Amino acid sequence: MNNNRGQVLAGVLVIMTILLILTPHIITRIQNESRWTVKEQKSSTAFNLANGAAERGMWKLKSSTSTWAQAINGTVIAGYNFDVTYQDLEGGTYRIKFSSGPAAYQVTVKAEARDVNQREVRALQVVYENNSIPGPILTGGNLGLSGVFEPHWGPVMAQGNITISGTAASLSYPRKFSKNVVTGTATYPRDTNGPTPPNTDNLEWWSSYPVPDLPMLDFVTMRASATANGTLNYYNGFASSHTYTGYSGAGHTCNIAGTNTTHASPHSNHFADSNHHPLSKQNRIWYWDGDVVFTGGNYGTGHGSGLYGTIIVRGNMTLEVGDDYSYTASVPSTAWMEYKKIDTSAVNQYPADAGNRTNSATFNLGSQSWTGGPPVSNTDVGFRGLLYVGGNLTIASGGRSDFAGAIWVAGNVTNNNTGEYSLVFYDATIGAQVPVVNVILVQKTWKEITPSSTAWAP
Repeated sequence: MNNNRGQVLAGVLVIMTILLILTPHIITRIQNESRWTVKEQKSSTAFNLANGAAERGMWKLKSSTSTWAQAINGTVIAGYNFDVTYQDLEGGTYRIKFSSGPAAYQVTVKAEARDVNQREVRALQVVYENNSIPGPILTGGNLGLSGVFEPHWGPVMAQGNITISGTAASLSYPRKFSKNVVTGTATYPRDTNGPTPPNTDNLEWWSSYPVPDLPMLDFVTMRASATANGTLNYYNGFASSHTYTGYSGAGHTCNIAGTNTTHASPHSNHFADSNHHPLSKQNRIWYWDGDVVFTGGNYGTGHGSGLYGTIIVRGNMTLEVGDDYSYTASVPSTAWMEYKKIDTSAVNQYPADAGNRTNSATFNLGSQSWTGGPPVSNTDVGFRGLLYVGGNLTIASGGRSDFAGAIWVAGNVTNNNTGEYSLVFYDATIGAQVPVVNVILVQKTWKEITPSSTAWAP
């Protein structure tokens, strides 16, 4: 019996010894985990504050065109040079600094934040670009890509849905951004689950995407320019169009895709044979307060569309004719990004393709094509520059007029052309040429950085 008691006592002593050895380590670990948890919470608070600070910097840049101009020119803006410590966000303080660059038309925003106890500091760096025209097509409504509708060299964006059908559904370019949903066909699907994630394939299409706002164009300035140049509300529905004689009498007949179509009288909202207007290649502003229909002669006659400049249509625009304008276009250096699904080391897979992830700086529209593209003579365009449509843009069946620049449509885009390609070649340089009254920011890069050693303002 005494031996058993001795064994039990010895076991208890061993257990107590082990507990005495482990207890300090357990307490220390609990204390460390508690400190780590608190530290992580503080770090997360500081990070969220920095993110909120970066967003406030973005809104300041968008507040006016003069603010953006100061930032892009490197002018110090009071309150945005790490010279003010802001306290309006719950959980801590933050500061913001603007600097121009790294590239033209870009501004870098550095945002730093610290938690309420000033023990954790996190910093973010975001680069924004003022690009009022970030792609070849942007619509405030729905965008329908059908038939052989092919935008090139930049992404297409819609505040509504993007619906891809017909031959266009088989094309895996360009990138497509929709604030709602991007849908394809049963054979070539895109987003099949609506707004429920995942909302992208990270290569070609993005649903529920923060599509940039439409630009606020300076219509007053542009209308005055068109008035002075004689390009305001220009119609020739009752008269011959210079060298073109397709109109006669109260009613008239237009040749659309080789088929004569007689329009009832009156019909004064047509602009026929824009290619032969004396001002058509002089980079002017063309402005219509209402609707306009572009039409002209049969293919091969040269009496189609051919306008170079800024085309403003406050109403609806209808396109019924082909194109006759050839020139050498500038290609964005990032054009290759639109073709990630097909791009290989081979060349000529798309217009201006120079190999894997690279493209040429120029492309000859009207005398150059690509593998699988149309004949070289069919790569000419009918419009060069910005085309703004305040209503709806409708491309009639046989309206084979291509575009170079960008198309901005406040309403819906409908393409009924199923014949020759309807091409849109993006020109990234025209954004700086068009007068706007708001700042459209596109986020180029976002990353966390090491906080600055600059002392915080009181």
